[in-house]
Amino acid sequence: MTWTTRATRASVVAAAAAALTLAAHAAAGTKTQDWPQFRGPHRDGISTDTGLLKSWPAAGPKEAWRRPLGEGFSGMSIVGDRLYTMFAADQNGEATEFAAAFEAGTGKEIWRTPAGKRYDNDFGNGPRSTPTVDGDMVYVLSSTGQLLALAAKDGVERWKVVVPEAFGGKVPYFGFSGSVVADDGQVLVEAGGAEDKWFVALDAKTGATRWTSGKGPTGYSSTLPIDVNGGRTYVHIARDKVLGIDGSGKEIWSHPWPNGETHAIPIFVPPDKVLVSGVEGIGAALLQIGKGPSGPTVTEVWKNPTFRTHFNAAVAHDGHVYGFDNATLKCISLKDGSLAWAKRGYGKGSLVVADGMLVILSDEGKLLLVEATPTAYVEKGSVQALTGRCWTSPTLAGGRVYLRNHAEMVSYEVKG
Repeated sequence: MTWTTRATRASVVAAAAAALTLAAHAAAGTKTQDWPQFRGPHRDGISTDTGLLKSWPAAGPKEAWRRPLGEGFSGMSIVGDRLYTMFAADQNGEATEFAAAFEAGTGKEIWRTPAGKRYDNDFGNGPRSTPTVDGDMVYVLSSTGQLLALAAKDGVERWKVVVPEAFGGKVPYFGFSGSVVADDGQVLVEAGGAEDKWFVALDAKTGATRWTSGKGPTGYSSTLPIDVNGGRTYVHIARDKVLGIDGSGKEIWSHPWPNGETHAIPIFVPPDKVLVSGVEGIGAALLQIGKGPSGPTVTEVWKNPTFRTHFNAAVAHDGHVYGFDNATLKCISLKDGSLAWAKRGYGKGSLVVADGMLVILSDEGKLLLVEATPTAYVEKGSVQALTGRCWTSPTLAGGRVYLRNHAEMVSYEVKG
């Protein structure tokens, strides 16, 4: 090509620079709209999507696709144009748990990798844990404790650790349910092992054990990584305490917690507070993490015995918390735990926050759009998306909401 004038060259360079800038912005936008792990980018149930519909047509949002899916409670992680989840299905006549990747835009299956025998339970069969996507790897935990590191591209197994065998623990009654954390080159999992092997960190590349910590049986809550008071802390609810663990496995603070089986993950309230909540008469408490002369301190700001989240955690948004107190949807104040409003009729549902709205799924498959405001319950649309038991929280990324039950998976368009 022959360049004719200096002005032509300048305009071409400017156009190229503009194109690169737009491409960079587009790439950044795509990245921020990912939902790479349990409860989203920050494990808080908040989507980074914007420009979403503020109300839905009478028939509900447009259905993008729907496909059969096997048993399980695993959530759906979205990175780029791929969706990752777990389910159970027959393989050569044997009930098997699988990790799998699908096209996020069409629901078409790309690959599936077996993750051990299906776990059966009176409250539902199949995997409970949600895949964690970190770079080009996907980390999954089966109900029986098979922790697999898989290539995101094709599902090829890079390493595997059978957690009960490696650390001397037992499969809990409801099966392994926590979704692993991939952070700082480590994969963190509650192993419930003997001899100070309750909580463990594995090398993300090799699966080799980096450190082990603590004692106690395996619970059902997932770990929450937070940055507080200038350091990285992993917050976890054990059977009888809420504790903070540093990057080397050391317990750096703890707070007594009613001895039970708390399922819901803690909620970080920046810059220095954590909300914990449990069912069976436990209720909720807001804890403040401070600095003392000999290390971190924990202060209880308030308690609320009538905000009892079960397996699906609440979401904190603009000074209030939205979530299910058993079978009642409630909005409470973060300042003092007081009730703003309550709404029944959705069972033990789940919700996420996206673009200032609540996207709610009832435990019988009704999908709702509600304003995230403490003033009142204001519904802006609904659709009967699924039927049967719907205990898996919605995923919202790239202008679409993704839902599942024990029989199928469905996606709806919710972008304006």
